[in-house]
Amino acid sequence: MSTDKNKLAKGIKYEAGALPLILLAPFFINIGFKAIKRNDNYLFLIVGIILAIIAVVLGVIGIRIILSALFDKNEESK
Repeated sequence: MSTDKNKLAKGIKYEAGALPLILLAPFFINIGFKAIKRNDNYLFLIVGIILAIIAVVLGVIGIRIILSALFDKNEESK
């Protein structure tokens, strides 16, 4: 059983895309809650929640692809 390097690279790209969103989402959510207190502006809160959802989805997809690359048994025997 060998690792499919193309799938592994694709999974790591998904994880690399999720990493900045994981860091930015709480930042925007925090700003959003402060903006609600000041002038009832929900824009930053909505953007932060959407970024958090996208980060989770990209992270799960990336992990599934990486696990598929490492443990897939459908490869041909050499």
